Amino acid sequence: MKRLFLLLGALAVFGALAAPAFAQVPEKLNVFLYVDTVNGSRPVGAKPRPIGCTQTNVFQRGEQVVFRIWGSEADTGDVLSTENVKYAYVSRPGQPNLKLNWGAHGASTNRVWFWTAAWVIPADYPLGSVNARIVFKTEANKFGRYDYQMTINPTAARKRR
Repeated sequence: MKRLFLLLGALAVFGALAAPAFAQVPEKLNVFLYVDTVNGSRPVGAKPRPIGCTQTNVFQRGEQVVFRIWGSEADTGDVLSTENVKYAYVSRPGQPNLKLNWGAHGASTNRVWFWTAAWVIPADYPLGSVNARIVFKTEANKFGRYDYQMTINPTAARKRR
C-alpha cells in the first residue's frame, strides 16, 4: 500500500511538472474571420428553390457550395480586401485549393463586399463530413485560418427545400 501511495505521488508530481511542457501555446489571432456557406446552384433533377442562395452547411453531390468570408486585421481593424491581402484560399480533402475572390454582391442598392469561392461537389465525392480550411495571409505577413465543417448527404439537401 505504501508503494502505491508513493507511485501515485510520483505520478502526480511528474504530471504537475510535465503539464506546462506539453500544453499547447495558443496561436495569436492576427486576423478575424467570419465564414459561412450558401448553395449557389442545385443538383440536376432537384426541385427549384423558391429563393436564391440559402445559407446552409449541408449539400448534395452536384450542388455548388459558395464559401463567403468577411475579415479584418486584429491590430488595425482594417477590412481584408485586395489592398491588404497577399493570398486567400479554401482547401478541402482530395481537391485543389480554391482561390478566394474579393467582390461586390447583391443588388446595387444593397451591395456588400466579401470574399467568395465556389465549388461544385463531384458526383463521386465521399458522403459525410467535410473539413474545409480557409487561409488568409496579409501584406503585413499576418495569418488567419478558419476550419469549417460541412456535410455531404444525398437526402438532407432535398428535405430542406
